[in-house]
Amino acid sequence: MDRRTLMAAATSFVALTVADTATAAPEPAAALRFDHVSLNVRDFDAALAWYQEKLAFRVEVAWRVSALNGKRLAYLRLNDTVLELVEADAGGIGLPEAMSFPEHFARTGYGHLCFRTDDADAVLAGLAAEGVPTFVRAETYDLDGTPFRRRVGFVKDLEGNVLEFGEPLTRA
Repeated sequence: MDRRTLMAAATSFVALTVADTATAAPEPAAALRFDHVSLNVRDFDAALAWYQEKLAFRVEVAWRVSALNGKRLAYLRLNDTVLELVEADAGGIGLPEAMSFPEHFARTGYGHLCFRTDDADAVLAGLAAEGVPTFVRAETYDLDGTPFRRRVGFVKDLEGNVLEFGEPLTRA
């Protein structure tokens, strides 16, 4: 399976809403739509290339911010997903890289980016063929206390940021 076909399955950030538990958002929040997520990166050029080569993102626009000493930014798009890459300041302090799945979930703040797919195993296999090792192999997890389960798997990008690939919810 080629990378474009593989990544066409990973279409958007996962926003799960269970219909029978949804509540109406107060105005003006009801009109809000998710726009993008921003990711500060140490090596802007390498991260830009990685997201294009490994996940088939395309550069929608790239620019510099003169008020921030020429800092580089770019909006990358994959279907309805927009990722903003931001060139981090030299010597900037980031989160330490998680070395295990439990360690990853023990932190506060940024956790991971999740892409919905119909086949998490195929995405992980395709990325492995591109030289991206699996961080957590795909498994099906029961959503404790609910009648749902979900199959998910994880990789890390070149800077150690965790990326999840999750299949749609199914009933247990």
